[in-house]
Amino acid sequence: MTKAARVKQQALDEINGTYGEQYRRIHDYAAELLRSNPGSTVQIQVERPPEFELETPPPGTDLRPRFQRIYICLEACKRSFMVCRPMIGLDGCFIKTPYGGQLLTAIGWDPNDQILPIAYAVVEAETKDSWRWFLLNLCDDLVVDKIRWCTFMSDQQKGLIPTFDELLPGIDHRFCVRHLYSNFRKRFPGVQLKIMMWKAAKATYVQEWERRMKEIQQVDQGAYNHLMEIPAKYWSKSRFNYFPRVDTLVNNMCECFNSVIVEAREKPIVSMLEDIRVYLMNRWSDNRQSIVTYAGEILPKINKKIEREFDKGGEWLAIYAGRDKYEVSSSQGNRAKFVVDLNLHECSCRKFQLTGYPCEHAMSCIRKMCLDVKNYVNKCYRKQTYVDCYQHVIYPLNGPNLWSRTENDDVLPPVFRKPIGRPKLRRNKTGDEPRNNGPLSKLARTGQQQKCSYCFALGHNKRTCPRKRKMEAAAKKVKLLLSI
Repeated sequence: MTKAARVKQQALDEINGTYGEQYRRIHDYAAELLRSNPGSTVQIQVERPPEFELETPPPGTDLRPRFQRIYICLEACKRSFMVCRPMIGLDGCFIKTPYGGQLLTAIGWDPNDQILPIAYAVVEAETKDSWRWFLLNLCDDLVVDKIRWCTFMSDQQKGLIPTFDELLPGIDHRFCVRHLYSNFRKRFPGVQLKIMMWKAAKATYVQEWERRMKEIQQVDQGAYNHLMEIPAKYWSKSRFNYFPRVDTLVNNMCECFNSVIVEAREKPIVSMLEDIRVYLMNRWSDNRQSIVTYAGEILPKINKKIEREFDKGGEWLAIYAGRDKYEVSSSQGNRAKFVVDLNLHECSCRKFQLTGYPCEHAMSCIRKMCLDVKNYVNKCYRKQTYVDCYQHVIYPLNGPNLWSRTENDDVLPPVFRKPIGRPKLRRNKTGDEPRNNGPLSKLARTGQQQKCSYCFALGHNKRTCPRKRKMEAAAKKVKLLLSI
């Protein structure tokens, strides 16, 4: 290690505390968290050396427990999720410290379609056993009546699917289509198949999905067989359940949360957990204050989606049949036709039921009858639901100088396993992801034509502009003549 690296590490240790000291006081931190936020859940799991079970262990053996896992679910997060839609995204990400490990997260969708962190845990690795432990704690916190109606979305993590089959058989489960496509493109590359697969995933009714799949079959039989092996209920809107009122195909909520805590994942364990808690405390407080001055009844992000559907509704013609039922046909000349029931908030395209707000076909009926759109938007998107969601407070904590000493044994850090080569701070990106997306990255100029800001001609820039050079040369000559 260079001198500069040693000085940097000493400064970080002084700011954040050493790794060993933070693991040693992990029980004290848990006790302080439970004291300041009553009703929260903190579960710590440690492992003892085999000699601990012996009546007379060998002399000199360190019998102190070694850290393995910690699970945290704050009371405010639990209560907030209870008024939200029953949709949970699960994900895991690496912890970038010398001791490694994984951070498992459970993220919900708040009424404004933004992230609502529910629970998080630090585990030794992403395995079936660690996911089982995480989900058992999550089920205990959210109780059976809530969890059995939840829909889970994941990236097909290792050990997660068999854990669902064991703990929550028959639970509604979806796959992130972006990760599904990452595996699909390894065997079946090409832009055409990518577009066709996403069209099949976005199909909201079965007949459209079957039509899209036949198009894929005509292009590549192998790609068709590969997709047919994955049940459509995991990745196509045409088979999604109505109850969550969420029709998303990607696990962006978890990815968004991971990007927020990317710097925290480089810190010692207590500092990392504190950064996450402080972020949640600030988020709850900011959202609670921002909604006070909001004048609308429907939340802003949902309003934008409704406006897009309203605009698209002008492309459809609605014919009133009676008893709030309509026949909607396309005004663009194709033969598409759907049936809308405004009383039941249903459309035969299924999008109205999937999202909880009117689809473009329902919008054409609302436009025809000059009805108020707000009367057909589910209550989960209303201002009052948002107020109820963020009314709970995440309370602040004292610093380590005021923590009470618990009776638990001091905890040792996990076994240090130094990886081969230089430590990696960034994950490997797939082929379809942009390579340069950091704060100092620049956009590629491939395929762009230069335009001069001096003469506004194409093909060169201001520095190489021939007209500018001529003008500068003439100015020099005039200046030389005047000096004589």
